[in-house]
Amino acid sequence: MISPKRLMVAFLGSLAVLILAGQGTAQKQTIAQATIPFEFWIAGNCLPAGDYQIELVESTAYLLFRSTDGKTVQDVYTLPLDEDPVKESEFKLVFRIRDGRHYLYEGWGPYGRRVVTVESGRPAPTGDERVEVPVTYR
Repeated sequence: MISPKRLMVAFLGSLAVLILAGQGTAQKQTIAQATIPFEFWIAGNCLPAGDYQIELVESTAYLLFRSTDGKTVQDVYTLPLDEDPVKESEFKLVFRIRDGRHYLYEGWGPYGRRVVTVESGRPAPTGDERVEVPVTYR
């Protein structure tokens, strides 16, 4: 029979291994940065022009836009158009211009191309109704 002391040592050792293994496989939080030079809309909410951090929260489908001054925060859900990583030189946000307003349409980055859920039923903007803003990751 195994003594309670040995059983406790084995349990604690196993727990320590699981914790360390979990830390090694935890997803690193990825933060993108973009300077958006115009007022823009995400899912019915207007955000001011400025410098933004874009955080992947829990998954690549849920993004959080946060102004670098901390005054503006907006979340958005996205759907994958594809999961193929985009070259770093092509990382960007794509905006649709409609009635003089800029609406976030999609983002291109290391997790592929993703479209904003509320925009997913609309065709990709082209020509004069499309504006692209570069994104950098750190």
